Amino acid sequence: MKIAITATSLHYGISCFEGLNIVQNKETGKNQAFRAQEHMNQFLDSTNHIDMPTFDTQELLGCVKQLSLMDKDWFPNLNDPGQFYMRIAHISTDRMMGVKTPSSTKIFAMLNPTTLRHKSLSVKCSDGVNKNWPLGHGQYTLSGNLGPLVPYVSDAKVNGFDDVLWLLDDFIQEMTILNVFFVIQNRYGEVELITPRDNGCIQPGNIRNSILDLEDQII
Repeated sequence: MKIAITATSLHYGISCFEGLNIVQNKETGKNQAFRAQEHMNQFLDSTNHIDMPTFDTQELLGCVKQLSLMDKDWFPNLNDPGQFYMRIAHISTDRMMGVKTPSSTKIFAMLNPTTLRHKSLSVKCSDGVNKNWPLGHGQYTLSGNLGPLVPYVSDAKVNGFDDVLWLLDDFIQEMTILNVFFVIQNRYGEVELITPRDNGCIQPGNIRNSILDLEDQII
């Protein structure tokens, strides 16, 4: 795919993305994505937020299914569980620069074969440049949300941390691309599951929503 060097996605960040994991069922051999329709809905919400042309989520879901089937032989053949990480992006390809509603856009998807590894994370707290300000865009997967965070994430990794835990007025929000939960025992001896409120300042991810759906079974 070629786009003009004047494309407004390159100059003004008129673009959004969505990511989903696809695993291979060991019993059936079929590719399975976790709550794929919800991912498509979130992608559409981000598209709407920056006034880009919308799309049929069912049609797009059918397209990404075909892509995963075409590339199913790329699944890692390792002892660790394998997966595809699928990144879907929607970018403005308008050739004439200007901050305006795009009249020309492209949606594309790519697959990254990888393995599932679970490990403990060490995080550095930061209240620096933040995507979680009220009335901001933290609830959407906009490309421009993450660029300003790079210096803080790089600094954390240089100093031996895995990621940044973002704060807003000393209140925990989320990590760079992950939601956070805490399991605590309150003063009454009860176990509680705590996560930052979905108030427009955080990305309400599918994993977060799924954990909340299962809260009664977890605790």
